[in-house]
Amino acid sequence: MSSVAAIVCLFQSPLSVAKQVKIYNPGFESDAAWSGWTDSEPSSISGVAHFGKRSAKIAGQGGRFYQYIDVERDTDYQLIAHVKGSGKVGVIAGDTRYTEQVSKQSNWKRVVAEFNSGDNGNIEIFAEYYKSEGRFDSFKLIKMDAGSVPVPSDPNTGVCGDLSMLQIYSATDDGTNDGHGPENTLDGGLGNESRWSSKGLHKELVFDLKDPSVVKAAAFKWYKARQRISYFDIETSIDKANWQRVLSNGESASDHPDFFQVDIEDSEARYVKIIGRGNSDSAWNSLIEARLYGCVDGQDPTDPTDPTEPTDPPSPELNPSLPPSSNFDLSDWYLSVPTDIDGSGTADSIKEKQLNAGYESSDYFYTGADGGMVFVCPITGYKTSKNTSYTRSELREMLRRGNTSISTGGVSKNNWVFSSAPRSAQNQAGGVNGVLEATLAVNHVTKTGSRAQVGRVIVGQIHANDDEPLRIYYRKLPNHKKGSVYFAHEPRTGKEQWYEMIGSKDDNADEPADGIALNERFGYRVDVVANTLTVTITRPGKEDVVKRVDMSDSGYDDGKQYMYFKAGVYNQNKTGHDNDYVQATFYSLSNHHEGYEY
Repeated sequence: MSSVAAIVCLFQSPLSVAKQVKIYNPGFESDAAWSGWTDSEPSSISGVAHFGKRSAKIAGQGGRFYQYIDVERDTDYQLIAHVKGSGKVGVIAGDTRYTEQVSKQSNWKRVVAEFNSGDNGNIEIFAEYYKSEGRFDSFKLIKMDAGSVPVPSDPNTGVCGDLSMLQIYSATDDGTNDGHGPENTLDGGLGNESRWSSKGLHKELVFDLKDPSVVKAAAFKWYKARQRISYFDIETSIDKANWQRVLSNGESASDHPDFFQVDIEDSEARYVKIIGRGNSDSAWNSLIEARLYGCVDGQDPTDPTDPTEPTDPPSPELNPSLPPSSNFDLSDWYLSVPTDIDGSGTADSIKEKQLNAGYESSDYFYTGADGGMVFVCPITGYKTSKNTSYTRSELREMLRRGNTSISTGGVSKNNWVFSSAPRSAQNQAGGVNGVLEATLAVNHVTKTGSRAQVGRVIVGQIHANDDEPLRIYYRKLPNHKKGSVYFAHEPRTGKEQWYEMIGSKDDNADEPADGIALNERFGYRVDVVANTLTVTITRPGKEDVVKRVDMSDSGYDDGKQYMYFKAGVYNQNKTGHDNDYVQATFYSLSNHHEGYEY
């Protein structure tokens, strides 16, 4: 079957439903990178994903990864994967090799390899290099019982598209929750208080989709996901009377505390039931937020004989009618804006509770038309302190999460330290080491001012007591269509170190051929482990750019040094026109630390 024809699912109600076979780490979301897979270089884990946050990337000849799966003998199967760029996906069953390949796909393409297991009880599924670089994600292995077809969506169109987020209209339980009710799992809040909690085995949480839909996957954010494993089953029903088990023995993942995707057996359903079976510490079932994915019956028809190319699935929903704190978890951030409403003579600080109560500023911080979190900062305005010359609209990490009994500065539960710091400092701090991830687009940079400052903006930082272990810059010079990305590392003593990632930081640089245009989305990941700093820049369809810095001699492993992340726009121009400005829109933002429970 060709990969194009494979996206058409003919609806024949008398036929049985295809069964999904477990693949370990099918979306490469495990923090153990290749967990479940064996890879051959040049291959790596990428931040450009079809679903979730990661995919597998093969960059050159010889690149390959594979996994062995137990199957039933003499049975028909489909291996399904999504490929962006170029690549080959296939199965080895005994001496027979089944493959499908795609080449130079600018969008994610669904690829299907059909095969029969023959006399083999174990097969190898794999992906490998084909002509040029490719990314691979969302693997599924489907057992095709006699006469079965993949689950359909609309019986009138016969087309079953790729994952779309389904609208959940309500959530209910049996009323035995502890006051954290089921409605909290649908409110968009990602803080710990916005959760459903019910104690006991086989506690049920039922979601109503209102209209029948084909349910294919779910994503959950579990309470205390880093500290414990939650156990659950999933069932679906059309009428709320007859239930079908679509996932047994589900488990959360401690290495993935944010939304964790689980693939379930495709089924047509109006109701989806989560059956809680406690957790690794107790009998409590506690879920912060839930999302369901699949196909909605009655969606706009598509001609089955001329299928359209599948498009990227949506990001987790961003609602343009809501303030930023309703689309993003900002519980452990406060915001600086270049105003002085409180008359302090310095920039205003919007502390955690105010920020998360729906704060917006139409001038400096608001939700954009696409649901993104917009930061705007003009050249003229109030600064955060006498020690800085530039204005900012920027978030500052606050691990205390609004608990004002904890001091903002110092080695305290509000800040984090390196794991190379003394053990006493690690015990005092709110976290150890750190990861900061963001997806964003820079919308505007300054066009006026001195040649040394025009076009510069900082979009992410690590700040210490007095110095900055990291500042990530985007810069687009006047008359250039594309900009550069680079970063600075500032040791406590000695000269500042500069690292160019895309293009050049120079004031007279040529336009970067592989640069990033205004309004073009890209991502960064900052990872600190002991004295090693790793910065990764990700872009759809392009290779990740990675730089590592040895900070052993930088002085930040001192027991009195503390760290916090910053994200937003920090204008790096003080010489241009007063009304010139910088602007960026963030589409995702997350921060993690060892020992920090959120």
